[in-house]
Amino acid sequence: MLGLRILTATFGIPVVVLLIYLGGWVLTGGVAILAAIGVVEIARMFRSRGIVFYPWLTVVWVWSIMAAVGLGRGLVPVLVLGAAVVAIVSLLSSPQESFQGAVTTTWVAVYLGLFFSYLPMIRHLVHGQVFAYVFFAVIWATDTTAFFVGRQWGRHKLMPRVSPGKTWEGTVAGTVSGVVVAGGAFWFLHLVVWHALLFGFTVSIVGQIGDLLESAIKRYTGVKDSGSLLPGHGGVLDRFDSSLLALPIAYYLLIGLGIH
Repeated sequence: MLGLRILTATFGIPVVVLLIYLGGWVLTGGVAILAAIGVVEIARMFRSRGIVFYPWLTVVWVWSIMAAVGLGRGLVPVLVLGAAVVAIVSLLSSPQESFQGAVTTTWVAVYLGLFFSYLPMIRHLVHGQVFAYVFFAVIWATDTTAFFVGRQWGRHKLMPRVSPGKTWEGTVAGTVSGVVVAGGAFWFLHLVVWHALLFGFTVSIVGQIGDLLESAIKRYTGVKDSGSLLPGHGGVLDRFDSSLLALPIAYYLLIGLGIH
């Protein structure tokens, strides 16, 4: 299993790096495909629990969000129109399905469509390519360090009912690793040190919260992995769970610090 994780990461990292490097519609289209695969994975997870969900409507909504980002349009009209369409579809369903279907579809569209769309939005910033690389470097450093430290020296469980493998030792080590990586990157770019500390700490912490969120979803739906697309990592959600929640936070943090 460990060998498969390393092999998948070795293959997956250059793909993400290439998409960010190319930017534009290539990046937006790649993210749209990943988000659609994530929708299918969540649909499978929900189905195992008997949860009502409208996957194809969600995919259309997610792709509309990506199209708006690619065209440089505002997201509010797409979100409002999507919510209206979901409400109409829900009302046409049976009373037992209407509310649950509306809630799950809207939440997944925001989680996968809106949150994932912040990757091309970060790339659109003046120095977006660099900061997109720094973002993933922090996420990957945090995940990798937390995994190996927790596995080797972890003794105190973080949230055993949600993710039995997560430990406080791994969490602290992962956070320190993320801060160090951000600090090195910002120093190389001649940026303010405390900006680096804040960026690395925030992205690392929020990324780990995102990881726990997906673990909670998997535990609730009774599945081990969200999918089997990536050997050793499960599905797209398993690979990008740390990134999804952190992407919008990173974007607004860069804007707020004025270092974009």
